Amino acid sequence: MPARMWGGMLTKKDVTFTVEALTEYTQIEGNALVSGDDAIDKEAEDTIRCDLAWNIWAWCTVKVTATWKSLSADDYLGCCSYSSEADFMQGGYYDDMKAEALTSLNAQLQDILDAAGEL
Repeated sequence: MPARMWGGMLTKKDVTFTVEALTEYTQIEGNALVSGDDAIDKEAEDTIRCDLAWNIWAWCTVKVTATWKSLSADDYLGCCSYSSEADFMQGGYYDDMKAEALTSLNAQLQDILDAAGEL
């Protein structure tokens, strides 16, 4: 039986996106802010460190996952500092990461369909 040909690509409407804050292992010092003013940088680092005690979004790696049926693809962004998930989702990185995860998911699906066509 021939493989069914797929006539298009998944869109944002076709997939479910999830967002997750993961532990960031890169040190805060020297990576949170490089303003050129050591006092300002230290203040930002101290604030992040203090907030991190109760808020993982204060210093994290963000993982955005696009899922369609049993397939999923992820995009990651490290050294992030946000007040909350909602704060992250309002910024432009969220849209960029959704687009990247969707592109990866479409590539994965195309690879599966190409392989099925070889059967």
